[in-house]
Amino acid sequence: MADNASKLAVSELDFDNIKTNLKQFLGDQNEFADYNFDASAMSVLLDLLSYNTHYNAFYLNMIANEMFLDTASIRSSVVSRAKHLGYTPVSMKGAKAYVDLTITPADDPATIVIAKDTQFTSSVDGVAYTFCTSNSATVNVNANGVYTTANVELTQGIPLTHKYTANTSDPDQRFILPNANTDTSTLTVKMQISATNSNLHTYTAANDTTTVNSTANVYFLEEDEEGRYEVTFGDGIIGRALVTGNIIILSSLVADGDAPNGAKTFSPVSGVGGYSNVIVSTVTNAVGGAERDSISTIKFNAPKNYQAQNRAVTISDYKRLLERDYPAAESVIAWGGEEHDPPVYGKVYLAIKPQTGLTLSSATKSYIADTVLGGRNIVSITPEVVDPDYMYITVTSTISYDSTRTTESAEQIKNSISNTVYQYGVNNLGLFANQFRYSPMIKQIDETETSIESSLTSIKLRREITPILGSSTSYTLKFSNEIKHDSNTDISISSTRFSHNDDNGTLREDCELQDDDGILQVFRTSGADRVVVANNVGTVTYGTGVVALTSFAPTAISDGTTKLSVTVEPESNDVKPYREQILLIANSDISLSMVDTSGTGKATIVQTTSTTSSGY
Repeated sequence: MADNASKLAVSELDFDNIKTNLKQFLGDQNEFADYNFDASAMSVLLDLLSYNTHYNAFYLNMIANEMFLDTASIRSSVVSRAKHLGYTPVSMKGAKAYVDLTITPADDPATIVIAKDTQFTSSVDGVAYTFCTSNSATVNVNANGVYTTANVELTQGIPLTHKYTANTSDPDQRFILPNANTDTSTLTVKMQISATNSNLHTYTAANDTTTVNSTANVYFLEEDEEGRYEVTFGDGIIGRALVTGNIIILSSLVADGDAPNGAKTFSPVSGVGGYSNVIVSTVTNAVGGAERDSISTIKFNAPKNYQAQNRAVTISDYKRLLERDYPAAESVIAWGGEEHDPPVYGKVYLAIKPQTGLTLSSATKSYIADTVLGGRNIVSITPEVVDPDYMYITVTSTISYDSTRTTESAEQIKNSISNTVYQYGVNNLGLFANQFRYSPMIKQIDETETSIESSLTSIKLRREITPILGSSTSYTLKFSNEIKHDSNTDISISSTRFSHNDDNGTLREDCELQDDDGILQVFRTSGADRVVVANNVGTVTYGTGVVALTSFAPTAISDGTTKLSVTVEPESNDVKPYREQILLIANSDISLSMVDTSGTGKATIVQTTSTTSSGY
């Protein structure tokens, strides 16, 4: 048996260690005893051997890494591993907008047909983008002789069509969408029988091979090694097989990702339905544009897609599919109808906070329910998209500061603190399940400026409703936190002003809400007194934080808006939202007073911000 001196250490892959091991190995041989490797040409040969060993080891290690989804770093390898899990990377997404169209033709047609891919243009930050109608539509004249259609869906992207003639004798033939920015959600695949037979067959994407038979007109989509999308067809067992001479027509939009988000003004490129006199009214600004899946996103989504099998069964399935396929959502929460209040069996509810604005349009909600989730949910379960329930944190603070310790004016310090409070809300609230923590916010206030000595801060909770004016209607406001209440001294509820009839039917202006030990009343101020206008318009449940308006019929909102704010003081300064509730701090809900404690005789500066609007 050879001794250890005759063995080469092979466990080291570092260049210097490899070279050291080679020198050690050779130095232990009788032929090279006392040989000076560094001072001879042998050093060059050792460098070459060491580099070759190092490169080969690195290459083999890379190959091993690329074989596993967790360690792969090259996109084509990640895509290939994800393919084994049945996951196709999500393509670039074109932003969607909804518009109303009013067409004034020079003639008097019975109908006007708006073709699919009718082009419109809009611009964001000085860059022009093309939008196309997602579907064809027929416009009929209304009773007033006007041709109008509502909620026309526009998708951002440039329409491209590619044609291939099938040759089944060519094993290398591929049907490629050559642009890597193709929005595959807009892809249509059609097959023309032959050059002499113009009959067209529309193919659909195969999402579940268990339901595909040998004659099904389906196609399969995957990303190729160059980041493009490739369309493949059945083999005659799973899906209909192509025959030589079939003409494949691939039509899709090439999108610009998230750059066109926010586009709000649209104009037709060359008329609509053959007419140039068109008025475009924007219903919903462009949202939902997104970049294609990154490597990290593929790694994250592929295993979860395998678990769900691209189906929406559990609540987490609905949430995951929405987060993946509707990138315009900033935050998503889902719950079963049995958990709804009151329970509604056979439904799944999804609340979505969009990245832009606070709510989705009805057209966008329908698109999500019908297109994004459609076909993936259990037949007996209906998805319903609802708005988040927003609740605002009002912050009132008296700031004591020493003017001799700063070069900033009171107004400048106040503005800095106001921004601190607002940014606390931006960074820590605004998503489902995010809680308000009082102490961290106070700490940030006190650290805003070195001259600040102390702050006395209180918070309240504010909800908004849009009442039906002149109609006795019920409204339930869930504050989801215990409401502070002292029957001897405190009035826990307040509101912005409105007009309301008193119990004798006389209209009273500048009324407000108050609670009388759990009973809601409408009152107005007469001098220094509060005069009750309506004695019982609802109840307050302090323990659960529920304000229920049951006989509430305001006739007008005093500030001329449509919204009425109701404010309560919580028992705790830490606030937890309930399921579909989101907490926000609006700029208009921050009220600050500045007090100079320097003893220089400077006047106290008081600055109060109105809390009548959301500020979002």
